Amino acid sequence: MTDFALRYRSAFEAQLRDPGEGNLQAAYDLGREAVERGSSILDLAMAHHAALSAALRPGGPGGDVTATVQAAEDFFLESVSAFEMVQRGFLEARDSAAAERAHAELLRQLSAFLADASLALSAADSRLEMLRLVCEQACELMGAEGCLLTTGIQAQPRFAAASLPEDDLTWRAFARWLDLTRLDDAVRSSGAVVRMWSEELSDRLGAAAGAAARRPDLRDHVGTALRALDGRAIGSLHLFNKIDGTFTVLDEAVVAHLAQMAAAALERSELYV
Repeated sequence: MTDFALRYRSAFEAQLRDPGEGNLQAAYDLGREAVERGSSILDLAMAHHAALSAALRPGGPGGDVTATVQAAEDFFLESVSAFEMVQRGFLEARDSAAAERAHAELLRQLSAFLADASLALSAADSRLEMLRLVCEQACELMGAEGCLLTTGIQAQPRFAAASLPEDDLTWRAFARWLDLTRLDDAVRSSGAVVRMWSEELSDRLGAAAGAAARRPDLRDHVGTALRALDGRAIGSLHLFNKIDGTFTVLDEAVVAHLAQMAAAALERSELYV
């Protein structure tokens, strides 16, 4: 019998002799320890089965069978709840770390692409490809439904590139008639990343007559200016509708980084226009 199984048995027998929260806490702690040791739920179940078998043997500490089985159920549920809680936390942390690594790799790839000098040498088509790629990667990294990017030194009514849900005609009809001027001006005039929610966002977005009826459900927005090295605004990046929850402070940092990379590539490409 392993050291863990012996300690599980000892804690269970203590619970049989003196039922209470104190000894149930020992079951919880053992469940946490099982996860930290890399044990499986089967290992925990085997330790529990061994402890219960020993308690029910003649001369064992079990006494009344019904009371022993009920105590065993309570003890096991306490240890399993801790096991599942801690394991879930570990899995979420692992998944989060994997997602962060994937995002970092995407940013490295995008940075390498935008820094490619050959991109600037071919004019309009490569420039548009670059802007579209920024929008696509922004949506993927941020978990956003849509992204619009404008260029130019003044607030723009129209976007230069976009990434929108492919099969959503509402989004595409809305983008076609959208007037971004007021939203673009708010982002460009700010010295930081700007976040807006439904009411303010709708107020700042204009559209041609009848287009509002085809407007998607705009919940939230995060945007920032694309700034040249001298501080001039040469465009802006707008993301809409975080798919899972709302945009966070981390999202603000990511969009600021994306905007810096896009601005540098855009400014470099202007040298060849």
